[in-house]
Amino acid sequence: SCMANAGLAPGDVEQLTVVSCTGYATPGLDILLARDLGLPSGTQRLHIGHMGCYAALPGLATAADAAAARDRTTVLLCLELTSLHIQPPVHDREQMVAHALFSDAAAAVAVSPGSRGPGNRGGLEVVDFVARTDVARVALMSWDVTDLGFRMGLSPQVPAVLSAHVADAVGELLSRHGVGLDAVAHWAIHPGGPRVVDVVAERMGLSDTQVAASRDVLREHGNCSSATVLLILDRIVAGGDLQPGEHVVAMAFGPGLTLYATLLRAC
Repeated sequence: SCMANAGLAPGDVEQLTVVSCTGYATPGLDILLARDLGLPSGTQRLHIGHMGCYAALPGLATAADAAAARDRTTVLLCLELTSLHIQPPVHDREQMVAHALFSDAAAAVAVSPGSRGPGNRGGLEVVDFVARTDVARVALMSWDVTDLGFRMGLSPQVPAVLSAHVADAVGELLSRHGVGLDAVAHWAIHPGGPRVVDVVAERMGLSDTQVAASRDVLREHGNCSSATVLLILDRIVAGGDLQPGEHVVAMAFGPGLTLYATLLRAC
């Protein structure tokens, strides 16, 4: 669907980037997908593993860099199957919350050089990225392999820590390009949980309308880890309100404790 929507044949894909923090197999999903999609044997591949919920944005950054520096067209796939890791039930409130919050999803995006832009009307241009990692809070979010499979650790302190960093990070991202906060038309905030969206909206002064897409995706699909922010962006683009030249900020959060954000511009 992604390739068809972008007008890409298998031979047009020069790089395939796969992002996932669930499951494990070798040969990797990137190799199996390249085979099943009929991609050329010379297609370059990148597998980004176990970065967690924010990994779509580093993946998008590598795709944008490949387009800018190498004139290369990339397909980025985020695939998360957290249900693979549901083990026999344990009397552990933290795991109950995690399994109730997370869900399975796949989302893909095609990134092409601007020189190949005739079919990009209605898409998004990647402008820039910013990252923050608070290594003093590394224990607040974890995904560990145990004798009973993968075990997730989620501290209730996560929203407060993110709130402390988000304004500075987004401010830096926007100021690099002379974009004011009020010039951002749409926001895609990774809904790690309802409280995450609430604290980011409060810290940035965003209205319920501006975070509606993020809340809608959480309500309808749950937290789909790395795929979630792409699902939100898809909803924003499909909504029909995005006008050429308007700015979009997408942000996601994960282990580290890490915040990633990107500035996008409607084509």
